[in-house]
Amino acid sequence: MQIEQAETVADNSPTLWTRALSEEFWGGVVSPLMFSLAGGLIEERMVQKGVRLAGLKELRREKFLRLSCGRVYVNCRILEEICRLVPSALLVPELLRILPAEVRDRLAGVRVPLLSFRTLRMAARFFALDPDWAPFSNYRSFQRAVRRLEGGAAGPVGPSSNTREDLPDLLARIRRTCSELGSFLDIVIWGMIFAYVLHPLTAILARRWAGDAREQLAASLTVGLDGIRTFEINREIESLAEAVDADSFLEELFRCADAEEILRSLAAAPGAAAFRQRFQTFLGRHGHRFRARDLSHPTWRERPQMVVELIQKNRRADRSRRSLPVQKEKREHAEAELKRRMRGSRFGVLKRALFSLCLFYDRKYFALRENMRYYADMHLERCRRYYLEIGSRWKAAGLLGAEEDIFYLTREEVEGSPTGEGVREAAEKRKADYGTYHRIRAPKIIREGAVAPELPPIPEDEQLELFGEVASPGTAHARARVIRRPQDLLEFQRGEILVAEYTDPSWTPVLPMAAGLVLCLGGLLSHGSIIAREYGIPALIHVAGALQRIRTGDSLWMNADQGKVRIER
Repeated sequence: MQIEQAETVADNSPTLWTRALSEEFWGGVVSPLMFSLAGGLIEERMVQKGVRLAGLKELRREKFLRLSCGRVYVNCRILEEICRLVPSALLVPELLRILPAEVRDRLAGVRVPLLSFRTLRMAARFFALDPDWAPFSNYRSFQRAVRRLEGGAAGPVGPSSNTREDLPDLLARIRRTCSELGSFLDIVIWGMIFAYVLHPLTAILARRWAGDAREQLAASLTVGLDGIRTFEINREIESLAEAVDADSFLEELFRCADAEEILRSLAAAPGAAAFRQRFQTFLGRHGHRFRARDLSHPTWRERPQMVVELIQKNRRADRSRRSLPVQKEKREHAEAELKRRMRGSRFGVLKRALFSLCLFYDRKYFALRENMRYYADMHLERCRRYYLEIGSRWKAAGLLGAEEDIFYLTREEVEGSPTGEGVREAAEKRKADYGTYHRIRAPKIIREGAVAPELPPIPEDEQLELFGEVASPGTAHARARVIRRPQDLLEFQRGEILVAEYTDPSWTPVLPMAAGLVLCLGGLLSHGSIIAREYGIPALIHVAGALQRIRTGDSLWMNADQGKVRIER
C-alpha cells in the first residue's frame, strides 16, 4: 500500500508503472480484497499465461499489477516487451496510448513485419497451446461460456443466512468460484486484446481508404448493435418505468420518494402482483450487477432499492428505446457510405473485403468487451456473498468491527487466518488509510520513493476552460452534477452534465438522461465513451482537473468537437 509517484523515470528504471491501461477496468479506488482476488487471477490466468505463450521467460517472476494509494498500476516493462513481439501494423495509436512517452519512443524504432518467421512461429505456438486464442474462434468460445453461465444463473449465488458451513468449506467454495472465473478470463483475455486492436484499426482503414478524416462515420459503426447487455438492461428499466406510468395504482405507489417504502408497498399490494413479478424477474436476470466496480459494493439483488430508484428516474424517459432504431439506421448508413467510397478507389474490391472482415470482428469483440464485466459479475457476486458470511461470523465473534471490514483484508490474509485472530487490526489500519485515498490525486505514472501530491485548491476564476479528448462529438450547455460516489447518482437530474472520474456499467440507466459527460479517465472503448456514442451524448475523457475545478451547480459550456469545456460561475 505504499504511496508512490513520478511523472517520468529514467529509461533503465525497472519500477515504471502506469494507470493508463488499468484505469479503464479499475477506475477509482480499489479495495484490497478486490485487488488480491481479481488481480491475482489476472496475474495467474491472463498475464503469466500470455508471457509463457510468448516465450518471455525472463518476465515470469515480475509482477504485472500493483496497488498504490488504492489505485491499480501496470508494469510498463512487461507491456513494452510484449509490444516488441507484436507486428507493427497492429500497434495502433489507441493501443500505444497506454504507454508512457519514453516507452513509446523506444518502440518507435522497432519494426516487426506482419508475416515474419517469428510472427508465424508465435502464432503456431499459440494454436498449439491455446486453441481459443484466434479471432475467428475466440468470440465463439466466449458465447459458449456465456450460455453456460446463463444456464446456471438461477442457481444459488452464495450461502444462505442460516448456513452451517464452516470456514474451510466457505473458503473452498471461494476457490472453486475463483477457478471458474479464471477459466472465463482465459477466454476473455484474447477478446479484450482483439477489441483494442480491431476497433481503432477499423477507424484507421475508414480514414485511409474512405477519406473519413474526422472518423465521424467510423464512430457510428458500432452503435445500435444487438446483444449488448448494458443497453438491454436500460430498455428493460424504461419498460418497467412505462408500466408504472400506465397504471394509476402503481403511479400512486411510486409517488413516494422513499424506495424502501415503495418496496414494502409493492410486496403488500394485491394490485401490484403483475408488476411485482416483472420486477422479480428483472432481479433474477440482472441482480448480480454491482453498484460500482468493486467487490465491496452491494449488488442490485442485495439492495433492490437501487433498481426502484432507477425506475423512478426513468419515468417518462424513453431515450434508450427510441435510440436503438435510430442508431441502427445510422450504423447501416455509415457502413454503406464507407464501402461506397472504397468501391471507387484503386483496389476497391480488395479494400472493401478487408474492411468488411475487420469490421465483422470489430463488432464481435466490441460486444465482448462491453459484456465481459456483466458475466464476470456473476462470479464476483458469489465471492462477495461468501466473504460477507465470513465477515459476519468474525464480527459476531468480535474479530471485526463490521462485516464489511473484510474487504480491507486481502484474500491471502483471510485464507491465512482460519480463526480470524489478528485480522481486526490490519483491517482497521487499512480502512483508515483508504479514508484518505479519495482525496489524493493519483498520478498516471509512479516509481519507488515518491510522494503523491495533495489536491490543488479549487480556483476562484469566474471563467475556466478545461480540455480533454473527444469520446463522442457534440455540444451542450447545462448545469454540472459532480459524481464522486455511486450514491451521488441519486441526486442527478435529467439534462445535467455528468462530471465524474469514470462511469460504471451499473450507472447506465441514468446516463442517457445526461446532456453531456465530462470524465477524468477512460479511452474510446471505456464504458462512458461507448454509452455516449450509443445515445448521441457529447463526451470528453481525460479532462485533467475536472473533479477539482468543477462544482455541482456550475454552468458548463461543453464543445466536445473542440475537446473543451468552459466553466461559468
